[in-house]
Amino acid sequence: MVRINGAIFFGAVDHVQNSLQQIDEINPLQKSVLIVAGGISFVDVAGAEMLAQEARRRRKMGGGLYFYRCKDEIYKFLRKSDKLDEIGEGGFFPTMSNWIKPVYATLDPEICRSCKARIFSECHVHLPNGEPRSE
Repeated sequence: MVRINGAIFFGAVDHVQNSLQQIDEINPLQKSVLIVAGGISFVDVAGAEMLAQEARRRRKMGGGLYFYRCKDEIYKFLRKSDKLDEIGEGGFFPTMSNWIKPVYATLDPEICRSCKARIFSECHVHLPNGEPRSE
């Protein structure tokens, strides 16, 4: 999970993209990223393209790019700019929605199998692939 505050525009695209890719350097096994997007104030065409590129990159890795609390005007702009389909319309979760269940299903069950943190309630019952927990 990462929170983004401010605008994602041509002048900030490199910084935001580097920050998202830095997640890979810190933990190469982390394939999915949830952006807490309530603080994103504006997205331009360059920002929309960067988000679409990042979503495609993460899908190729076997994960995804997800958004929680994205403002309506940002969502509408992504749709208007034809980037919503590339990002994945199902990856946007409004305020108070249960984003955990769909994102949990995309996690690597082999990593979850040995994880001791189990921060989500889903972690205690089954692995992301639906297999029951053995311990």
